[in-house]
Amino acid sequence: MESKQYLGEISALCFLHLPPPSPSLPFLLAGTGSQLLFYNLATSTMLASFQVFDGLRVHGISCLPSPDTETTFTVAVFGERRLKLFLFDIRLSDYDNQTLVNLVSVQSLPNLGHWILDVCFIQDSVNEGRQFIAIGCTDNSVYFWDMLTSTVSYQVSSPDICLLYTMRMWGDTIDSIHVASGTIFNEIIVWKVVCGDYTPCLDSPLKDSEAHVCNRQYKAAPVCRLAGHEGSIFRITWSLDGSKLVSVSDDRSARIWEVFNAKKDCNNDAEVTISPSSGPVLFGHSARVWDCCMSDSLIVTVGEDCTCRVWGLDGTQLRIIKEHIGRGVWRCLYDPVSSLLVTAGFDSAIKVHQLHSSLPMGFTKCNGVEEDEKKQIFTIQIPNPNRTGLMDSKSEYVRCMHFASESALYVATNNGVLYLANISDTGDVAWTQLFRASENIAIVCISVFPGATSCVDNWIALGDGKGRLTVVRVVGLPTPEVNFSLTWSAEAERQLLETFWCESLGPTFIFTADPRGKLKLWRIESFSQYLVAEFTSCFPIRIICLDASFKEEVLVCGDLRGNLVLFPLLRDLLLSTPVSSVAQISPLNYFKGAHGISSVTSVSIYGSSSSNIELHSTGGDGCICYLEYDKFEQKMDFIGMRQVKELSLVKSFFPNENPDYAIGFASADFIIWNLSTETKVAEISCGGWRRPHTFFLGDIPEMKNCFAFVKDEVIYMHKHWVVASDKIYPQNLHLQFHGREMHSLCFIVDRTNSIPLAFIATGCEDGTVRLTRYSSGVDNWSASKLLGEHVGGSAVRSLCSVQKVHTFTCHTMSTAGAIIKQGTDLDDQEDQFLLISVGAKRVITAWKRKSTSTPKSEMLFQWLSSDLPNRKGGTNLNGSKKEETNRNLDNVSIDKPPPENSEVCCNDGKENDWRYLAVTAFLVKISGSRTSVCFIVVSCSDATVTLRALVLPHRLWFDIALLIPSASPVLSLQHVIIPELPSFEDKSQTKSVFTVISGSTDGSIAIWDVTETVQTFMQKVSNLKKEDCRNFQRRPRTGRGSQGGRQWRSLDNSDKETVATLPKPSENTKDDMQDQTSLNVKDNESCFSCNVISGGDDQALHSFCFNVMASDRPTSETHFPRHVKTFGNYQIMFSHPDKIASAHSSAVKGVWTDGHWVFSTGLDQRLRCWRVSTDGKVSEHSHLIVSVPEPEALDVRKYGRNRYQIAVAGRGMQMMEFIPPVEA
Repeated sequence: MESKQYLGEISALCFLHLPPPSPSLPFLLAGTGSQLLFYNLATSTMLASFQVFDGLRVHGISCLPSPDTETTFTVAVFGERRLKLFLFDIRLSDYDNQTLVNLVSVQSLPNLGHWILDVCFIQDSVNEGRQFIAIGCTDNSVYFWDMLTSTVSYQVSSPDICLLYTMRMWGDTIDSIHVASGTIFNEIIVWKVVCGDYTPCLDSPLKDSEAHVCNRQYKAAPVCRLAGHEGSIFRITWSLDGSKLVSVSDDRSARIWEVFNAKKDCNNDAEVTISPSSGPVLFGHSARVWDCCMSDSLIVTVGEDCTCRVWGLDGTQLRIIKEHIGRGVWRCLYDPVSSLLVTAGFDSAIKVHQLHSSLPMGFTKCNGVEEDEKKQIFTIQIPNPNRTGLMDSKSEYVRCMHFASESALYVATNNGVLYLANISDTGDVAWTQLFRASENIAIVCISVFPGATSCVDNWIALGDGKGRLTVVRVVGLPTPEVNFSLTWSAEAERQLLETFWCESLGPTFIFTADPRGKLKLWRIESFSQYLVAEFTSCFPIRIICLDASFKEEVLVCGDLRGNLVLFPLLRDLLLSTPVSSVAQISPLNYFKGAHGISSVTSVSIYGSSSSNIELHSTGGDGCICYLEYDKFEQKMDFIGMRQVKELSLVKSFFPNENPDYAIGFASADFIIWNLSTETKVAEISCGGWRRPHTFFLGDIPEMKNCFAFVKDEVIYMHKHWVVASDKIYPQNLHLQFHGREMHSLCFIVDRTNSIPLAFIATGCEDGTVRLTRYSSGVDNWSASKLLGEHVGGSAVRSLCSVQKVHTFTCHTMSTAGAIIKQGTDLDDQEDQFLLISVGAKRVITAWKRKSTSTPKSEMLFQWLSSDLPNRKGGTNLNGSKKEETNRNLDNVSIDKPPPENSEVCCNDGKENDWRYLAVTAFLVKISGSRTSVCFIVVSCSDATVTLRALVLPHRLWFDIALLIPSASPVLSLQHVIIPELPSFEDKSQTKSVFTVISGSTDGSIAIWDVTETVQTFMQKVSNLKKEDCRNFQRRPRTGRGSQGGRQWRSLDNSDKETVATLPKPSENTKDDMQDQTSLNVKDNESCFSCNVISGGDDQALHSFCFNVMASDRPTSETHFPRHVKTFGNYQIMFSHPDKIASAHSSAVKGVWTDGHWVFSTGLDQRLRCWRVSTDGKVSEHSHLIVSVPEPEALDVRKYGRNRYQIAVAGRGMQMMEFIPPVEA
């Protein structure tokens, strides 16, 4: 077995500076798991990764440039009690501009007696050429390791012996070392190392080694004691001259301390107590503060609230950066030479910002323009000669604005005037009055034709309070003029609220909207206008955004209450000559509450295929919604949603063709958010979205963005427009992943299963489901896409994928006539690959793989449906159902759903702590029909196991059966579909058997037969009427303006009896089972064989085999049967039981087998590989130490001829690869 790259929290950062003429930006070393990652910040690429420990997490990195070679460094890497020294060589190639790196292990120190908190390189006080490593440990002592003799030469312990959370040393020689120790008593002890009397160093903290006898002896001298924090101190940093300290704490604060200057002489025995802190106290974080760094001009802190805050030395907060997710930001690092700030945290992301271009302290006044290098902030006012003082009711003010380019701003006022502001690079503005209404009527809306990118040729539409629409054409620079103007009455007075251009239709057509959901399409030609058509929405609500496609002949609109409406826009209607009659057009389809009750702020037609049109919309709920319109079925389906947590309102996205940026507002701030790198491009305080505002983005928004807003009479403009730049900030160096622990994962196996490229679906504690791509190369984890979130952020506990489909053929309505054919690849069916996730709050979510023409290196999923319990629903399945007459499903009919206005709720008022623990699913398709059913078996924390069904493509949920409750909750589920078996006597075929295998917390394994239930339900589904197939939940709920819900439909509940229950593996151990079932169909066609492996808290592995055959076949044909049970027309024989008592040294959390090999992992951070012999015995073959702390789940993928990929997830995820020996 071979370990591959770990994907998880970043726990250490370190800069590597090369001397000129090397690149101006430093290199970066990052520690993640047991590995070191090496980055080139100039190119933002990972150059290499190295495994430095076995299972230990890298806690810190320190480097020392080599005095002989400028491109060689000595790197010290430590974690827990281990410290290793490496020689790191960087070679810059002049031929192809490549960077070659090499890491060579130099020394591996023996285990120290305490955890290491800090390491620094120092020189001997007498012999300057002699190098030492100062090692600070949790017992408040410092060990000096002689790099020449590879021994501990000195040990200095503070007289205050106590447990530490942090330590930081300052100094370059032994006798100049100052130590700041953060104790568990919420104070900082500062002490230094001084020369003492000669005493041989007899005690050594090293194991199995002798300490070096010293010629000199050093001792600790107290300097001061700093008290003031009200919580544990997590991190300390020194200023460059050693005169100041910055500490961060559990009390959510950072404190600046003035300490005794180390350069002055002092009484070695004197100690000063300072309480409280002698400098400013930095309050701002809403949770614990994890790390800090300090330069001559600023302080940086990061914390559990996922924010990075930049402070001045006077305690002023200069900037807040919030781009990480999850449990917090662990590390920060600042380089004052390049002004680069690096942050890293639990979410695996490494963010790089350049501070000098964004801090308020960097602004300088230049000709009345506030300029921060490449950014400009200035103010302008409309020309108003009558301005005398304060505004009154007759004053002229700005009603609406629109950018045409970065230097051209159209401004409309309440007096019916249209201005053009031509803005120079220095902030000077030239005003031109383009239009004035005949009456001083306020202009209420403005739009600029989107095809124009400069002020050379613009079409502007103006709507005023009298309901009149004015279209003007502006041409010419630098002296613009109007060469076309047309005004007409489009609506009644005060009824014209919006006007829209569509790029695909050109400036010939323009839309107007009234308050009651009606659109008018106007055609402009030859200085005249014609009303072409009227579009009446099915919702009498104001339409505020739209988009049209001339190619697809559709028009999509979004209104003020979150609804989307789709209209036909026939090409013949647009190309025909004007006629006196006006076409009245009704909607093709609509989607109610796409954004809940929040407004739809923008909508666009993204792409299309021969049968579908994809739509994107943004809204006031902070979400981007993805929908699909089926041209043949003429229905609109919800296929996905992305919640931009940094934005409370998403105004639009950019660009429309491939949205990579979300533009919107968070409270009173305007924000541009990069959706790809999860970084904040711009943040501008403006007072909120209700004020008149406009923005304009260039091809690269990080370099080209403009924003203007109005406050009182003043227009405030923020302009960042750079034509060329070597680097765009912020950057994301490392893949952003889950921000919390993962509980489940599964491989998404494509039909082409012979390449090492793999896709893994993971479910996290924060309720997110991600799809991550693994590929060979330096950076193995190449992409990770967020599929979505469970309702309310409920934790995802289990995942399963559905890769096969089984065909159901119903010749008659009797059960005997039902035939289910064995599974085929789902790719050959109309329904796509399914992914099922379950978790807390009893949420089930189904995802469907999208059919695209993307290459094999891409795989896309879309949201399909979610199953939420209603207020009256529970595991007793008290949904809508008829009175139960008996326990047979023959008397069950499909009930009508409750009324659409029935109250539904995510939380159950009485049982809101119930959660789903495990899931398995299989898909059955009705032959000759588009209808298929995904049967989902879920176990709940109340010790019940339930069989549910999702009917596709209608997205209807049914409660089918409640398996007999067991005494203990079920933690693991698998299903086995036994194929048709030949009879021994008449050679006839028995029907397929659907079985479910469950593992419980009491150590028992149960096998359930659900065949009759599945077949009965399939017969009833085949008789569903079209009017019963309404979709009741069409959108996932977010809790941010969403009112989406789900109506339950139930069949009468039929409890299924257990087929077989195995005895407990251990009578004295409560065994939390984590079992995996593998299928191994043998050559003997008359018998079906299945291997089962299980593991639990007793640290043991249990295995057995069960064979299924026709009931009339003699059991003498089988080998070593343990016991036999007969059920109807088949019988089950159990054999080959085996047990490994101490398979792991801690609880077993995940197992997998294919009948030949077994892989298991546990809390001991070991991945073990076992071989299964022909007689069922399991023996260990090999093992690895994994870098994932607290492993929770394991899955394995077999690819190629005989290769295995093993993924382990917990606090992070790691891939291992296994190639069996040839003789195996």
